[in-house]
Amino acid sequence: MREPYVLRRLGGARWVVHPPEDPYGDGYVFTVATELHEDGMTASTVAMIDGLCSSPDIVALPVFLDSLAAGWEGWQGVRTWTSMERELCFDARHDGRGYVSLGVTLRPPGFDPDDTGWSARAVFVLEAGEEMTQMAADLSALLRL
Repeated sequence: MREPYVLRRLGGARWVVHPPEDPYGDGYVFTVATELHEDGMTASTVAMIDGLCSSPDIVALPVFLDSLAAGWEGWQGVRTWTSMERELCFDARHDGRGYVSLGVTLRPPGFDPDDTGWSARAVFVLEAGEEMTQMAADLSALLRL
């Protein structure tokens, strides 16, 4: 069994991503258990992510992470990624000086069209070059079956 991926921040905050599971055995949809821990808060959820992206409108999470690493020189605005039912969301901002702020938001499993469920968010600041590249490579390796 593979070990979970853990992203840590000074001060004790951490984001944990467990290896994906294929609940239907078809390679199309995977579930990923994930947790946020910060300042006494612990939140966890199970996110549904696409396994085989056949639509040009859907970007696989490893592809999104790789694009952040490839953009080490910077970009304007915010880049976002959202799981199939919004249980796991990312927003990434490049400060133009060599750092990326990666916001991780968790929500409860299941579709929430009214956006009335709980949410938990933590922001991790990564060096845009090697640190971002290593994070993307480690997490992408975990998520690719």
